[in-house]
Amino acid sequence: MPAASFTVDPTSLGLGFGLAGISVSVVIALLSRIGDSSRALPFWAAASLSLTMGLEFGFLQDALPQGIGLLIANPLSVLGACLFLAGVRTMVGDPVQPGQLMLISLVSAVTSVLFVLVWPQVTGRVLSQLACLTVVTWLNTGVLRRLDHGYFHFPAKFLLITNAVLFAFYIVRGVTVVILGDSISASGGPGTKAIVFVISGLLILSYLKGILLICFAEKQTLLRRLATHDALTGVFNRLGLRDALTQWPDGHPGTVTVFDIDHFKQVNDGFGHETGDIVLKTFAAALQANCPAGSVVARLGGDEFCVVEKGVPQMLAGEWIRNLQEQLPTRLELACPTPLACQVSHGSAHFTRIADEFSSALHSADRALYRSKSARLPLD
Repeated sequence: MPAASFTVDPTSLGLGFGLAGISVSVVIALLSRIGDSSRALPFWAAASLSLTMGLEFGFLQDALPQGIGLLIANPLSVLGACLFLAGVRTMVGDPVQPGQLMLISLVSAVTSVLFVLVWPQVTGRVLSQLACLTVVTWLNTGVLRRLDHGYFHFPAKFLLITNAVLFAFYIVRGVTVVILGDSISASGGPGTKAIVFVISGLLILSYLKGILLICFAEKQTLLRRLATHDALTGVFNRLGLRDALTQWPDGHPGTVTVFDIDHFKQVNDGFGHETGDIVLKTFAAALQANCPAGSVVARLGGDEFCVVEKGVPQMLAGEWIRNLQEQLPTRLELACPTPLACQVSHGSAHFTRIADEFSSALHSADRALYRSKSARLPLD
């Protein structure tokens, strides 16, 4: 008996990759139910879905009227890259202008239409895909460089490498088609097309998985921030202070200043914890606005904060502390209906090596604070 022949239908193969891409998009969307929601996540879910649909229409080009598949696929792919760009920019606090994204997507759509109408042969279709991928690569390269840090280091590298391999693959395919023209499809038949689909499909699925890794990295970052930052004021908590000081340059001297809001307990008792929270947030914002660049600001607990700065200010009272004391009455009067909470006490101490001396310096600054406070005011 003759051996049974095995053939692969490229259209069915394309449908399979499309379903896999939709599955990844659904997982990305479901991440919104884990931990704090992210403003960037909807962009990334939409980007994944848009890239998946672009992939699918590209695979189904033979099952659709000539040129229609790429007419839809290319703009969808560029739109997906734009949405990914918008997600990253949103996450880093630098939202992209919607007009820029619309312009890039519109140019891609017009270019696809021109290719379909002017150059509908295989060569035109392949060059249209290559032009689309060039735009996507250009967008991705710029935005992924902004993510190459912390938890985002591996996903960013993974996406850049995947994009580079995909781009190289389509360049080789484009050069081959330009040289051989339609004969590459005729000579290879469905088998050749299936191989092309498998390679490009796996690469695009890898790209979608890279987006998924970016989403997981952001979730990890959000969870880490919850663990290391004070939820009310946004400054470091004690754990965050410890982690931040591990990055302190070895051998660099510094100064730790501890602050305490005068009569804060009376504010809480007389006007409620909501007013007290406003006072704490206002004071934390004042600290961050006035302390030297590169300083570490942390809430130690209650109404006690500390600032760790590099160097040794003259007489342990820097110019920024004097500026802070001048601004505080105005800032805190707006936050609290009583002048009781319009002043703070502080104490400072110096350390030479942070690893060996910070704990004792913090203790000394705390004692200096209470000496200053008890000399001026009756303790709460």
